Amino acid sequence: MLRPTGTARGAPDILMPCLAGHGKGMHRLALLKLPLIAGLLASSALAGGSWRAWSDQTQLPPLAEHRDELTQDQDRACTTAVRDPRTPGLAPGGGQNLDKMIKDLGRMLAGMKPSDPAYLGLQQSLKQLTQMRRSGVPPLPTGTATGAMPFKTALAMAEKLVGAQASEVRSAVRSDDVAAAMAAGSPRLALALLLAAHRANPESAWTLVNAAGVLSLAGLPTEAVAFLDQADRLGGSWPAPGGVPGRALALSNRGHALLGLGRWKEAETPLRAALKLAPDLAEAHANLSEVLLCQGQLDAATREARAAMRRTPDSQAGADLPLKESVPNRHGGGLQSVTNAASRRPARDLFDLSRGATFNLPPLKLPRHRRDAIKLHEHYLQLERTGQAELRAISAQAARRSNEANLDAGEQRWKRLVDQAINTASFEPELWGAYRAAWEAHYAFWDAVPRFAEARNTALRAASDFPSCAARDEARDKAEALYLGGLRPFAVGQEHAMAHYVSLLVKHQTALAANLPDPAERAAARLRIESSAKSLFYGPIVGAAIQMSDVSKTVCDQNSLQPVSLDLPPLPELSADPCGGVVASGKLKSKVPLPTLKAAGLGLSFGVSCRGLDLELSPRISAAFGVGLFTGAKLDWNGSGTLFFGIKAELKQPKGTPGSSVNKSGLGVKESMYLKFDGQGVVDAGLRIEGKVSLGAGPDTTAGVWEAKLDQEFGIAAAAAYWRER
Repeated sequence: MLRPTGTARGAPDILMPCLAGHGKGMHRLALLKLPLIAGLLASSALAGGSWRAWSDQTQLPPLAEHRDELTQDQDRACTTAVRDPRTPGLAPGGGQNLDKMIKDLGRMLAGMKPSDPAYLGLQQSLKQLTQMRRSGVPPLPTGTATGAMPFKTALAMAEKLVGAQASEVRSAVRSDDVAAAMAAGSPRLALALLLAAHRANPESAWTLVNAAGVLSLAGLPTEAVAFLDQADRLGGSWPAPGGVPGRALALSNRGHALLGLGRWKEAETPLRAALKLAPDLAEAHANLSEVLLCQGQLDAATREARAAMRRTPDSQAGADLPLKESVPNRHGGGLQSVTNAASRRPARDLFDLSRGATFNLPPLKLPRHRRDAIKLHEHYLQLERTGQAELRAISAQAARRSNEANLDAGEQRWKRLVDQAINTASFEPELWGAYRAAWEAHYAFWDAVPRFAEARNTALRAASDFPSCAARDEARDKAEALYLGGLRPFAVGQEHAMAHYVSLLVKHQTALAANLPDPAERAAARLRIESSAKSLFYGPIVGAAIQMSDVSKTVCDQNSLQPVSLDLPPLPELSADPCGGVVASGKLKSKVPLPTLKAAGLGLSFGVSCRGLDLELSPRISAAFGVGLFTGAKLDWNGSGTLFFGIKAELKQPKGTPGSSVNKSGLGVKESMYLKFDGQGVVDAGLRIEGKVSLGAGPDTTAGVWEAKLDQEFGIAAAAAYWRER
């Protein structure tokens, strides 16, 4: 996704999402041309620290498939956005493969006669292309070199491009305005805003870096290079938004502009320089992929395209997990290589796995004797029928609980990532061994069935010749005892291996489900996990018992068949939400009695919930309705956190009125900027709107309050994901 890139000089480092380029198919990211556009002034997304991948969870396609897709898309990817052959700086032949063009023209001329009207023109074109290939492509003049576009000329072209839209900029430019213009698909309006900012502060090199990205999008890559040259001349201290060196962002924008001119080899130099300064700059990887593809370096282009789909470099992350088995129609047989299988990074590198649930399958009574087997067989069949009905009911309940239709685009994307991790959990290193052992035990049981069944059937055929019913009965008992005794170790082995795998699997999957912020989706995911786990009991384990108990039912004395019960305890359930169900954000809240804060007219409160610790510093409001600024922090038990600052409004019983000293109930609304972080740096930033209701009573300084709230976040990560996927 796009990493936003900076601010005007003198302003705080502000991030702003911006998407540009084109792409098609499943893996659009691979061939997007991505300039970097930065915010200018105060925005709804504050950045600081190091920007860590929100896209590390991306599942990569099989390497071979990805390479084939790039090959199929090569012609489109290597067609410059600038089509006018008179465009200053456009590479000869528009950046197309000169060798291919020469061959195509030679083939056309070979099929024509010299008298054909187009013959001489094509012959002249062939001569020019041959000369171009022989002499090479001269580099684009930049800076103060002869032939370089002067900044004044580029500025005039930019002003001409925006035209009447420049009149729409009547007030101070805000980065929110630029972001809105880019999101609405209007680079000209965004450029008008940036040009207004340049007029207000012509010494801001950073504004020119931003404008260069928009110029490339607007079809003026040569002018973009001139803007970047002017930014270099202005110099000064450049910001590092999101921890990314400003110089790296400018170099990436220069490479993007050269891409627009079809100057593939020239674009490679600034893009590689950008990646030396910022190895996790995914936009530079994406553009470098296109540069290499257009130079015929398919393998290198594929590597860069895959690097662009992640934010954290592979060298700093766990090895990818292949997500496809190697033996058809046999679980646990082996794993494909990432060349032929989709892959993702281990869940432990991407998610909080600290809140998994315990789930232990109960042991199933197995028959030891034929007469027990006769009675237990119907119990097993009924258990199978009951189990299938239970699984259908759980699945229906999960569908009813799901809130997916009400999730915004960013939340839906996050849900898909978590669901992918849940559905492919068996490929995790911590689970693969148990998964493989469980299915090996399963196949071992069914491989043993024919062997012991054949011996049993041979003995039963011999028993049919015995003269008395009692003798035949005894022979049947012995034959079935051999069968049951032979299969029992295999059935028990499968049961133990499957139960161990299910226990590990559910703990891992429920830990993943706990990463879903929406309580309804979290509950629905837990129900789906419960259904999947129970299906391994009602399927392989009960199925083995049914097979074992399918014995000869002929007995001489029906009274010898004694009743037998399964004595099966209930299977575990996962319907309970570890965060308290629907009111997942409920917490116990108290105030901190600090006289110094009280004297300053401020109040400090803290809240504890199943998710973590909340702190808030805000003005003490004594009126029934009050508005004021606040700052706060949310520290989750998993080591991540969020910082807030903004404005809040409260409605409550005024101080000094009867009962106000003990009544702490009220309503509140907050609008704030937020910054999310974890142990590796900034994860997201954006705007948060929150509404809450609180109930409580007690003295002012120690009031215990139960608080529940609804909130909505509008973050860079979610917005960027939404626009990229469009």
